[in-house]
Amino acid sequence: SGFTLSIFKKYGFSLPHSAAAQSQMGSKVSLSEAKAGELVFYTKGGRVNHVAIDIGNGKVVHASNTKTGIRIYAGGYRTNNSIRRLISD
Repeated sequence: SGFTLSIFKKYGFSLPHSAAAQSQMGSKVSLSEAKAGELVFYTKGGRVNHVAIDIGNGKVVHASNTKTGIRIYAGGYRTNNSIRRLISD
């Protein structure tokens, strides 16, 4: 969530720090409507605990951990909980 906060801040968007709070921002979109730049949220134990940024072509970029850093993965590397659109066309 700190990664998404810093990326969006660079482009003038203010986000809360936690992934759970970020998951309430913008508008919810379906997987079929998802576009690059949207936030993809993941859960563990029923609670939102991780967020990534959709970069298109079925991939996301996210802060993996302190050891491996920023990584690109297939968007379905974990089951996503929701996708939120913050930037309107």
